[in-house]
Amino acid sequence: MKKATTTSSSQQRYLRLINKTEDYIERHLKEPISLSDLAQNAHLSDFHFHRIFKKYSTETLHEFITRFKLERAAIYLCVNPQVSITAIAMEYGYSDASAFSRRFKQHFGVSPRDYRKQQEMPRNRDDSVT
Repeated sequence: MKKATTTSSSQQRYLRLINKTEDYIERHLKEPISLSDLAQNAHLSDFHFHRIFKKYSTETLHEFITRFKLERAAIYLCVNPQVSITAIAMEYGYSDASAFSRRFKQHFGVSPRDYRKQQEMPRNRDDSVT
């Protein structure tokens, strides 16, 4: 019985580590983020951090960081329609708009411009109904 409590406690601690990792990424969206940065933030060695992350995540660290940034960029894209896609690409750590657009399309299946248009359409339809 004590073993289950220890495992549960470890799992909770490691899930908090994943949340702490998300917080770090959120604060450093504009910067390149390395395994060492995240391990240091969690007060773990690179090896230990990577092992834990791999065990409790369904994606690689690189995939996790990329997805996290793209999902935040998608929100920003819709909330700030006046901001250019190039500016958003820079804001989220991409060196140019084309690299950002390629990654965005890989993840969402549409370009950032088309994604923005799709998100605007439902709002416009709601406005015209009232």
